[in-house]
Amino acid sequence: MARVRSLFPRLRGFTLIELLVVIAIIAILIGLLLPAVQKVREAAARMSTTNNLKQIGLASHNYHDSKNRLAINGTNTGDYRDWCWGFQLLPFVEQDNLFKICTANGNGSPNMTAATQVGVKAYMCPARNRSPQASTGGANSPGYVGPFTDYKIAWNSWNNTSNDPGRGGNIFTMSQVTSNNGTSNTIYVGEGGMDTNEYQRNHASNWEENIYSGGYGGTGRGGNNIRRDTRGYGQGDYWGSPFSSGCPFVMCDGSVRMISYSASGTAAFGYAMDWKNATPFTLN
Repeated sequence: MARVRSLFPRLRGFTLIELLVVIAIIAILIGLLLPAVQKVREAAARMSTTNNLKQIGLASHNYHDSKNRLAINGTNTGDYRDWCWGFQLLPFVEQDNLFKICTANGNGSPNMTAATQVGVKAYMCPARNRSPQASTGGANSPGYVGPFTDYKIAWNSWNNTSNDPGRGGNIFTMSQVTSNNGTSNTIYVGEGGMDTNEYQRNHASNWEENIYSGGYGGTGRGGNNIRRDTRGYGQGDYWGSPFSSGCPFVMCDGSVRMISYSASGTAAFGYAMDWKNATPFTLN
């Protein structure tokens, strides 16, 4: 009997083994590409945070040209003339409107009605992707909510007294810095270390105050320990960043340096913060 040939030939599909091989190849490619993508993203975030610190360094020089002194960490009061470097530099980091809103009342009494839920992009590390402003005030601040800052002033160099000479306090000038370590060897601001659990915080307190305050560790650091952001460290007086290559700092001459985590706790790193110490700062 003659065999009838089908008008519709049977199509051959992929076997299960072939599908598994294709899936395995795709998984391997993803595994190879993911580290490269992460490195590119980290490099982009590191460049962005470097640009932020360069902007802060330039702002500090413009502030110095205008005031003949450097903005310091201030004191923690309800008077905006006492607040930290981050607040004092607002007009010099393209945030003049925010500064004017806060100071509209004059006489040191802040106007906070329209200046609370506003962040300052130049003060935030993009690699952390955290909220740029606090939604609740902390017990260690005047109670205002406002912009966080990932970058902290070296308070060994810049004391916690008032930013206004008329209110008392020691204001450092560039000549004082130059006569000691020199502007290129003295840290002005660097990135403050952070527990990765703290990335989700929305309240200003303790070591993460907002810029509507001063004199506390939330806007400054005094130690010489540097740690990469890690879960479980908690809050504290240490520097750090999310970057594998080290922690970024802007010096008083406006230059930005990445300092290795291996410099943590060393005297050489401490010298860079202390303008009274004549020993020069050297990178390992």
